[in-house]
Amino acid sequence: MKISEILKKKATISFEIFPPKNKEGDISSIYYTIEELSQLNPDFISVTYGAGGSTKGKTVEIASTIKNQYNIEAVAHLTCISSTESEILDICQQLKDNHIENILSLRGDYPQDGLQHELSFHYAKELNTFISQHFPGNFCLSGACYPEVHQEASCLEDDLKALKEKVDAGAQYLITQIFF
Repeated sequence: MKISEILKKKATISFEIFPPKNKEGDISSIYYTIEELSQLNPDFISVTYGAGGSTKGKTVEIASTIKNQYNIEAVAHLTCISSTESEILDICQQLKDNHIENILSLRGDYPQDGLQHELSFHYAKELNTFISQHFPGNFCLSGACYPEVHQEASCLEDDLKALKEKVDAGAQYLITQIFF
């Protein structure tokens, strides 16, 4: 179910999880966490992409487990700053194939080692537009918002304009973190 449909009916409780980062690439420890969180009956669990896309290869796998084994809606984070159009198409197809209907579109952080190619996307709004064009109606797209103003915005008014552009590009709901 798309998160936008759930939000029409009620307020929600959700969790955000991070794919484990270790040298071996073993993510098995996250499944204990998902098992424990599932007992709390969250409305959805979002899965991060990792700083600079560092653990992006695990996002689809973990989101699929949440959705298809625990029957909890999953929201896959998808960052675009270091992704090519073909990478985004591939990940979206994987999400679709795994019945994941919800994407949190994010620009993401610039990679520490710099960009390895010319940017395909500069902002999350461009990612939303691209996904909507290539997968019309398949995903509920969302965006991040910043109650205290995004750190790169020059002022609140500019931040609100950028937020409106994100919504106009397809974000059906906005999410922020109230706990860190």
